[in-house]
Amino acid sequence: MKRWHKLLILGSLTAVSTFGIWIMTGMTTIYRNYDGPYYVAVAKTWYDKQSLGNQFSFNLPLEYYPAHLPLYPLLISLAAKTGLDYLQAMVAVNLIGAVALVISMYVIASKSGWSNPVWIALATMFFWPRMWAVRSVGSPETIFILMTVWSLYCFTQKKYWLTAIFGSAAILTKSPGVLLIPAYAIAALGKILETKKIDWKMWPLSILPAAIGGLFYFYFLRTGDFWAYFHTGDNIHLGLLPFRIFDSSQPWVGSFWLEDIIWIYLLGGLGVYAALKKNRVWGIFGAIFYLSILFVSHRDISRYSLPLIPIIAMGWAEIWNRKEVRVATLLILIPMYLYTLNFVQNNVLDVGNWAPLL
Repeated sequence: MKRWHKLLILGSLTAVSTFGIWIMTGMTTIYRNYDGPYYVAVAKTWYDKQSLGNQFSFNLPLEYYPAHLPLYPLLISLAAKTGLDYLQAMVAVNLIGAVALVISMYVIASKSGWSNPVWIALATMFFWPRMWAVRSVGSPETIFILMTVWSLYCFTQKKYWLTAIFGSAAILTKSPGVLLIPAYAIAALGKILETKKIDWKMWPLSILPAAIGGLFYFYFLRTGDFWAYFHTGDNIHLGLLPFRIFDSSQPWVGSFWLEDIIWIYLLGGLGVYAALKKNRVWGIFGAIFYLSILFVSHRDISRYSLPLIPIIAMGWAEIWNRKEVRVATLLILIPMYLYTLNFVQNNVLDVGNWAPLL
């Protein structure tokens, strides 16, 4: 099969599977899913507290909005200029990001010489059940993962300007993007120890911490608070000790039915270990991200773990050679679809007035 045929099939499967959720739940439910409307509120007000307070009636402190970083709202605003309303733009950007991600994973896997690039791409979209739900609503995850994987790939190709550009975009989409900085620093240090030389061509990577400073300065201009992100309340969910998620008294846990977390830790750890043996940079980033997840005390650890999916898919690339694994994966799509429908139908917030969101 020609490459463009494969790309068309991968993009179509991603889009059609999303449409299958939209049709069954209805777009009103899709638009109400967390945290989509909050990103629309940012896209229409750009963190201005007076506008947020006057236009939107969400039961949310005004200081919380800077927890929603600006790149996804910017893309929503740009998409809305095509004639879509903001809610339509919100899901359209996410859908385009999902299609671009599945195609990108195939391209990156092929160019990197990984086994089974088609299955790696499909695993990115379907292997982790939470991904199907996230890419069907208003969410920045697909954009974040897209920017992250291209930054990692460009680093392996020594295209450091592109590494910095994509990495900065990831940082401006979701805060875990900052983990690219220690990943690249460790990879660069390892190279220095091996070669006894400093590769000065890496200097564009200094843009990454500058992007953080630029983000905080932007918040200062819009809110008057340079540290607005850290004043968003109970948002970061990182503890000083690992595995605090198994304390059901934690405010964002609230349940003792947590055995699924064990399997997420197990699958993530095995996938990252396999990735470390194949590609230093991808593996280092995966290891840092995985370790950070161990310190997160939030019931929705599955969503927090989504950026690990490409790492795990790459690490386990050879597993798709086995016929029984492919068959089992295809069969599991049925409960995954039902899980996604159930999740999307219930993960909704109250919207008393739709007019400000349109």
